[in-house]
Amino acid sequence: MAQEQTVVVGAGQLRRRPELDGPWEPLEPVELMARAAVRAAEDAADSAVLGRADLIGTVDAIAWAYPDLPGVLAARVGAKPEQTIEALPGGNSPCQLLNEVANRIAEGQVQLALLVGAETMHTRRRAAQEGASLDHWDGHPPTLADFFKGQRPLTSDLERRHGLVLPIHCYPLYECALRARAGRAIEEHQRVVSEMMARFAEVAARNPFAWFPEAWTPEEIRTVSDKNRWVCFPYPKRMNAIMNVDMAAALVVMSTSEADRWGIPPERRAYYLGGGYAVDAWWPTERPDFSSSPAYRRASRAALGEAGVALEEIDLFDFYSCFPCAVEMALKELGLALDESRPLTVTGGLSYAGGPGNNYSMHALANMLDALRRGEGEVGYVSALGMTATKHAVSILSRDEAHASRAGGRSSVEELTAEERTGPPLVDAPDGPGRIETYTVEFDRDNRPRQSILIVRLDDGRRTVANGEDTSPLFARLLEREGIGARGRVIPGEGDAPNRFVLVE
Repeated sequence: MAQEQTVVVGAGQLRRRPELDGPWEPLEPVELMARAAVRAAEDAADSAVLGRADLIGTVDAIAWAYPDLPGVLAARVGAKPEQTIEALPGGNSPCQLLNEVANRIAEGQVQLALLVGAETMHTRRRAAQEGASLDHWDGHPPTLADFFKGQRPLTSDLERRHGLVLPIHCYPLYECALRARAGRAIEEHQRVVSEMMARFAEVAARNPFAWFPEAWTPEEIRTVSDKNRWVCFPYPKRMNAIMNVDMAAALVVMSTSEADRWGIPPERRAYYLGGGYAVDAWWPTERPDFSSSPAYRRASRAALGEAGVALEEIDLFDFYSCFPCAVEMALKELGLALDESRPLTVTGGLSYAGGPGNNYSMHALANMLDALRRGEGEVGYVSALGMTATKHAVSILSRDEAHASRAGGRSSVEELTAEERTGPPLVDAPDGPGRIETYTVEFDRDNRPRQSILIVRLDDGRRTVANGEDTSPLFARLLEREGIGARGRVIPGEGDAPNRFVLVE
């Protein structure tokens, strides 16, 4: 029996921004998911598709938790699936869901699947500010256990003790390392990065579902102002993913034989060619270095291999863009330049189209389907990542049946070698000389530096984390010159106190 091919045949998206989409309604995530699912079903054929789904896959919302999200959603849309998948939290989830469903379709286990996710961080925040009750929602406010679902915490005890708590603190470490590796001065690198991100903003301005449909210029993206304050150096706000959004997206995925039964014409289908998945060292300080991603390299090569296409055959990309460094690292691992001429996004990215928690790439896949249908290209590549650039998933689609006939139509999981996932030995509270390996500076809301967070490589080769002294000379060195390579001495913290780094140059 020939292997079934997988096709994406429907997409539905929803944005609920009060200034653009009518009055504010405190809708819960599963309600947005249900509405996006109906749109996806109608885009595929008609709403009856939902009742025939034999698999429902969901992406967890950060704003709210459900004991059985696929089950709650199924009840809302009238589905009775035999299989469900509740993806582990992480921005890689949408691509990984599609990859898993494609494998099940290839194995004959699934004929029709619905993949859905949503985020309502905007509503959660507004409800808290206005004292609006959300008691009528299903589920409950999320706990840390809901956020990680058995996965390791985002950062280690050592990292958290020094202020590396959230993605906004961790991704700047990679950006500074990429800048140093490229040999650029701070001002030059900010210009290059802002020019790249302005390309994303241009796409967002044309995206009817973008949270910020505005084509900001490179100057507006990199220039610090009251509306574009510093968050963590080297990123002002417009270089950060914006998570306070109310957005939803859904896909209908079928086997080709099921699509034939529903009478879905070839020009409305996007063939799934292949995918890949791999995981880097989990915590930032465990990585061998801060400017590369062995897992992304392996996931992308696996996806291209499964798809049976060369990189040169890709017409459209959507690179996960929670922060510029995620795009830069992906381009680097693929051997592409920052000024790559092909489109880098089909949505506008997480800073401008919006960063709906774990579900951004569902929007990317939905927009990729639309772009392929419009004939903007024949082959589309979507990559997604989770946690601190830790989990990487890639999915490749095509509108061309000839490509599909040559593709494997499956996804593989790649394992890193010990060398690829192991960094220098970590030490908790050292006392001795070393140099700054990478760093960030956290700012308050008045654009004043709050603290510096430094990754230090000791002279004996070990690695640690420290906070710099709150002095003008150190902040000037980090913000105006270049902090990487600066020498100093680590003074160990006592008890739970952080280590301190004293500049000696």
